[in-house]
Amino acid sequence: MRVGMEPLSFVSSALAGQLLKRLGRLAGDRAQELNLLRDEFGDHEELVRFYVEPHLQERNPAARRRGGFQPVPQQPAFALLNRFLDGGQPRNRDGSHQMFLIADAGAGKTSLLLMVKLMQLAGFWPVGCRCELFRLGRDTLAQIAAVDGKSDTVLLLDGLNEDCTARNRVGARLLEILEAGWEFRRVIITCRTYFFPDVISVPAGHMIIRGLAGYNCPVLHLSPLDDRQAQDLVRRRLSWSGSSYLGLQSFGAARLRTRAFQLLDQLEELRLRPLFLQQIEILLEAADERRHWNLYTIYEALLQHWLERKLRTLQEQQSGYLRPPERAEMFNACVRVARWMEGQGQQEIAEKDLWELLCEDANTCWLDRFEPDQCSLLCKTSERAFRFRHSTFREFLLAYALVNDRQPLPFPVRATDQLVRFLELSGGVDAHLTRLDFSGFNLLRYADYHGTLFRWQDQLVRKGGRPPYAGPEMIILPGGRFRMGDIQGDGPENAHPAHEVELDSFGIGRFPVTFAEYEEFCLATGRARPRDEGWGRDRRPVINVSWQDASDYCEWLTRQTGRNYRLPSEAEWEYACRAGSSASYCFGDDEEQLDRYAWHVRNSDRRTQPVGSIQPNAWGLHDMHGNVWEWCADWYAKDSYTIYPARNPSGGEQGAGRVLRGGSWDSSAKFASSYFRFCLSPGLRIIRAGFRVALGG
Repeated sequence: MRVGMEPLSFVSSALAGQLLKRLGRLAGDRAQELNLLRDEFGDHEELVRFYVEPHLQERNPAARRRGGFQPVPQQPAFALLNRFLDGGQPRNRDGSHQMFLIADAGAGKTSLLLMVKLMQLAGFWPVGCRCELFRLGRDTLAQIAAVDGKSDTVLLLDGLNEDCTARNRVGARLLEILEAGWEFRRVIITCRTYFFPDVISVPAGHMIIRGLAGYNCPVLHLSPLDDRQAQDLVRRRLSWSGSSYLGLQSFGAARLRTRAFQLLDQLEELRLRPLFLQQIEILLEAADERRHWNLYTIYEALLQHWLERKLRTLQEQQSGYLRPPERAEMFNACVRVARWMEGQGQQEIAEKDLWELLCEDANTCWLDRFEPDQCSLLCKTSERAFRFRHSTFREFLLAYALVNDRQPLPFPVRATDQLVRFLELSGGVDAHLTRLDFSGFNLLRYADYHGTLFRWQDQLVRKGGRPPYAGPEMIILPGGRFRMGDIQGDGPENAHPAHEVELDSFGIGRFPVTFAEYEEFCLATGRARPRDEGWGRDRRPVINVSWQDASDYCEWLTRQTGRNYRLPSEAEWEYACRAGSSASYCFGDDEEQLDRYAWHVRNSDRRTQPVGSIQPNAWGLHDMHGNVWEWCADWYAKDSYTIYPARNPSGGEQGAGRVLRGGSWDSSAKFASSYFRFCLSPGLRIIRAGFRVALGG
């Protein structure tokens, strides 16, 4: 901000009422620019008419839902943006004049940038200040380079997560964009929360972006609407649509609002996303047929409504010798468009390419006579190309195609947080793992953000041209807090005191590592195979392996996959074993039930048993109690519960031995408990010890 001078104003809620009038009077180049914005970003009139100014905050709102951070102050977006936009270029080339604006899909990132641009286009900005708004993509760097008067221009760049050149190289792409934006007055870049690199706190007290050393770019998160804002937006929508849309008289407006607010309660956290609130009329119509709402069913209802609307229009336009397509055929046509865009890595499709796709089916070929309107799923640009009205509709259609096996996709679909969430809510991701491209997908962040378990299995490559095979089955666990140690108070001294521990998300093996899995490692590295004592190999847990052997296996997996495989920390192991239980065992305190969950001295026939052959814990993890003691990463210390941090404890740098947990095939019940601790020298190999792998960190 310019010291000693009146701050400049760029955006203001007080001016919103005049904005549409100003935009309606534009002529010449500015009117043409407005039309281009409409093509690229949608109907500005609807945006302005119903826009509710959001709030911004420094911390990720999802952290509050997880309980990781205390609530942080929120401030009106326009006031914060005015402070950021005021003033010239900073003297230091540290990136402080380039801001990142982060939010979930459908939270209003693009809308906020568009409001900033519309305020400039309508003439509300200070004299001499200009603004350019681009959607990030292949041509962005060329577009940026072509801008004149950069030092007086605010550059708005939308949709880093949709930028095909950022796939699997987001850090490198960010550096390209930041370098290209050095000369501008200010730069604002939007990105979906899931796609953005980690933001970490540094000792100086501010947040920095991991992997962008030397940059001090501010990062702000778009807050979800609060209940007051959501209800305000719904009131505006319903009062504008009036009674004609829903066939109601004006005296029913109060009842209609009541129904809408009841529907918001059913939508839970999704009620705070503007993308869905803007469609409240459609959701109200669908509410009579649905009793369960989630992300998948909301998109399904919206698409069904739009397709029904189009079918009615087509029936009115019907030629005498052609039947209109059925809804399923229309749905398949939309899926073909989504597939084409995904395969080409593009956000829009040229008119010629679209009609060729539609004519793959004779029943949809005549759609070339149909012009989309502002309520269509597809929006048409002035350059006669089409794009989905929101990128998440393309993701939904791809998920729908996978779930219903419509038109099997000839290529793996890029896994995004939204697409994976659609699959999870529609019945699970497991069946689709081989049909998705997970390169660049952050498994731990997904589990952490959604608070959900996620099953994962990497594909490993064999030497000598042999076919690839599946690696260890992993369960990705969301981070959380739990009570660690002997909560009941009757266990050994080294399990005291019971204390609260907080962990970040991590993955852990669904089973202990088996002989079959470990032998692939031996074959690939020339290592001697461990003895099985004549008990059998294959699906039995590997034994006679030292802590160092187990660590070497994890390092080999890491080299094979590019993911960070390792041994679990002692705290992670107990968190996974308990699976939410505060009892001595994952199932409770009744030792008589142990035979159902553990191979131990009473039922093991004095040997290991195949993994997964008895009941798992609540998180689907097998053999956490019994079968084999499991090596953990930590050095053992008797008093570690009193000296190590409560957040992500990992043990000391040395100790009496490495920790083992869980008991084995010849353990009594107390040794197989969730809290019992044991240790051995890391070089020892015994018939009672094996391991399971962890992922992340």
